Amino acid sequence: MKTNKLFGLAVLACGFALSFTSCTNDDNPVGGKRQATVSFENKKLGADGYWRGDESGTKFDNYGLEAFACQYKEKGVTFPVNYTPSWASWTGFAISNRTETTYKEQNPDQFNSAVGAAKSGNNFCVVYTYGEEIDFGRAVTLKGFWFTNEAWAVDAILNGDGMSPGKFEKDDWFKCTVTATLSDGSTKDVEVFLAKDGEYVKDWQFCDFQSLEKVTKLSFAFDSTKKNDYGPTTPTYMCIDDIEFEY
Repeated sequence: MKTNKLFGLAVLACGFALSFTSCTNDDNPVGGKRQATVSFENKKLGADGYWRGDESGTKFDNYGLEAFACQYKEKGVTFPVNYTPSWASWTGFAISNRTETTYKEQNPDQFNSAVGAAKSGNNFCVVYTYGEEIDFGRAVTLKGFWFTNEAWAVDAILNGDGMSPGKFEKDDWFKCTVTATLSDGSTKDVEVFLAKDGEYVKDWQFCDFQSLEKVTKLSFAFDSTKKNDYGPTTPTYMCIDDIEFEY
């Protein structure tokens, strides 16, 4: 009997050990829901320190030019990016690990952040969208994500954008309206000000969706006091990291 009890305790202890070593945050439900954070760390980047899509994607015609529809996926979430090689252009959600914070030329400096580092880990996402959306792939409870400015936008704020006169003054602003689409088709907007009242975002800040339920997609729309008939002349970029949600 003594031997059997000892054996039983050993098995029980082993079971506890396995439960701790085999679980991750995504496997550990809290309040009946699983916690997840998209950190963009799964993308391996080359020497340039960024990925904006490539020719491995699905081919499509972009105003007579060959383009490629690509995707980055993590935790069941899809980030589309469309790449046009002949223009060396892209739209959607690029990934960067660059540490430079200044802007001198479009490539590679459009992939620099105002911080010079990810919120966590090495990689972060550069948002530059023309209709592309983040797709969660199911209804989730969105807590929020971290954001900061991109280097080209900061250069325009400080020095002017070459189209609208002058740098930003105290009454100028630059913002992104982040729209969450819910499973019933309704939407919820959160405004993210990237520059306002003579200041601009230069660190990582949290965009709080206050645990909004049934979110299926996120879209991004930029606006600025610096604009013309075609829209904002401030470069419409933003950097994001660590999207936090439950499912």
